[in-house]
Amino acid sequence: METSPKLGTYNYRFGLIAAGIGIVFSLMLYFMDMLYNQSPIIQAINIIIPSTLAILAIQTYKKDNQGLLSLKQSIKMGVGVFLVAGIIGLLFFTVLINTIEPDFITNTAQMQADALREARPEMDESMIQMQQENTEKFFYASFPIILIFNLLIGLVVGLVTGIFTKKS
Repeated sequence: METSPKLGTYNYRFGLIAAGIGIVFSLMLYFMDMLYNQSPIIQAINIIIPSTLAILAIQTYKKDNQGLLSLKQSIKMGVGVFLVAGIIGLLFFTVLINTIEPDFITNTAQMQADALREARPEMDESMIQMQQENTEKFFYASFPIILIFNLLIGLVVGLVTGIFTKKS
């Protein structure tokens, strides 16, 4: 009786690769003074990187498992790759905003306050100031939300890839 390859191996390997590419991309943005730029293209690239690696992990697993792949395995790999990449990415981001760019949180809160002033000039300045302080105070509370969002995207990528490639 032959045993199937372990899913965790593929999750770690491809998740580490996705995280590495994401870190290089973040450093590239930092050195190009585009760290604060949240354009849709940059956000799309940050989703495409782990998505591509999750799809590659699923295809590689299927090839290594003699063409056999269940939908459940595909979903586990999609979520696993995104989980590994997300955790490592958040750890790097923590290092980035605490050591490399220590004013990141303050600058982000200031940019949001400026955008709010521009969008709603009638808004009271004390309300804008309170929003800015809350952004600075609760910045790290967004990390679990980011990780959950990553897992949901991984679930969708694994599901869609599994639907098109499964064979049990």
